[in-house]
Parts: sequence; C-alpha cells; structure tokens
Amino acid sequence: MSNDFALPNYYTMQVNGSTPKEEHKKRTKLQFETLKVPRASELVAEKLRSIILSGVVVEGQNLPPEKDLVSQLGVSRATLREALRMLETEGLISTKTGPKGGATVRRPGSANLTRSLALLLQLEETPFQMLLETRRMLQPICAELAAQRISSDELQGLQMALEMMRHNLDDIPNYLEAQLRFHLGIISAAHNDVLRLYTTSVGEIITAQTARIGLSEAERRTGLKAAESILAAIEAHDGALAARRVEAHLRAFETILHREK
Repeated sequence: MSNDFALPNYYTMQVNGSTPKEEHKKRTKLQFETLKVPRASELVAEKLRSIILSGVVVEGQNLPPEKDLVSQLGVSRATLREALRMLETEGLISTKTGPKGGATVRRPGSANLTRSLALLLQLEETPFQMLLETRRMLQPICAELAAQRISSDELQGLQMALEMMRHNLDDIPNYLEAQLRFHLGIISAAHNDVLRLYTTSVGEIITAQTARIGLSEAERRTGLKAAESILAAIEAHDGALAARRVEAHLRAFETILHREK
C-alpha cells in the first residue's frame, strides 16, 4: 500500500502542533464597539416624552412644577432643565419663566418638520428643482385620495377657499392666502398623515422661496380656473382626473417661476 497519500487538513495541523480551532483563535482578534451610555438628561427626556405621547398629559396641560419633577425623578435641576430643552426643541412642550411659569404640553406643528427638512436640504445642497419635482409627485396623489375620501365639511371648506380666491382677484396677498388654503384643504382631505406632513412641509419651503414672485391678473385668473377644474373633479369623485389637473396646475406654476429667473 502506498504511503504517499495527502492527510486531511485537520490531521496535518495536528501533526504541525495545532488544531483548526486553535489556529482560528490565533487569527481572530475580538473587537467590541464602545457602549454608549445615555446621559441622565436623555433618560429624563425619554421618560417625559413617553408620558406626553401616551396621552397621560394632554395638549395644553402643564407638567408638574420643576421642584416636583426633580424630586420624583431623582435628578438635578440642571439635568431636568436640559431634558426640558430637548422636548421644547422637538415641539412637545413650551416653557415660560416666572412665578406662573412652567412647561406646557403642546402638539408639534408642521413648522418643526419644515425647519428640519429645510436644514437637511440646505446641507445636502439639494437643487430647488427637486423640491418642485417632489411636490409635483406628491400633491396629485393627495388630490386623487381626496376625491375618494373627502367629507362634506372638507368639501365645503374647499368651496369657501375657492370663493375667497374669486373675490380677491385684485388683492394679491389675500388671493394667495386663499389659494394656499385651497391646496392645504386638498392635502388634508386625503386623510393620510404622512402625505399631509411631508407635502405641507415641501409646499411651505417652496412658498418661502417664491414669496417675492408676483402674479399678473391673467395668471391669477388662470389659477382660479385651475382650482375650479380641480374642485369639479373632486366633487365628481374622479381621482385620476383630479390628479391630472393638479399636476397640470403645478407645471404651469413652474413655468412662471422659470420666467422670473
């Protein structure tokens, strides 16, 4: 029998003085990520945040006085104040100093999301055209859903906004306010909170950037006709038609923006 056969790796390594497990130990160096221990203020903020979000303390209601919170939570006054600053930045509370001061629970508005989104877009150096493109994609979806889900009260609100546009054709600020109310009403009538928040924030950023742009009387009349046609499609519960008409209206607005450059 020939003795010149190859030994399996395991036996070869045993002959050489080490097993596969031992070789693995030699090659492997264990590394752990550094554990991040939350600061006391972050823990306090999380505790108060959960109380607010769970509805234990409702909007407009005051949190317990500072001295009571310090005692109950077992933290320093400085830690508590830092936690309250976090919640105020998030829009969950408003604070007032003085003998009758304190922290009052509030409901964050779209302004908080708009500020954060605007900052991120600036840091990313996002072109303004992308904002317009995003609105052109989101708002027709809202119109389509609104045609299916709008309530009688919401429909009446759109009709009132349209009437305000009609009566303020010669008053640009009031016309634009009514036009904004009309479009926000459509977004709200979609009954989709995620779409509502993001579409509103994108729209607010665009409005802030285009506030200087004036509309001629002909453009205001064209905008009124567009709103009338959009409302007619929503009243007919024709979502696809409403979406197309909103998109056409937004494209026309973008043409005006390009004209002003």
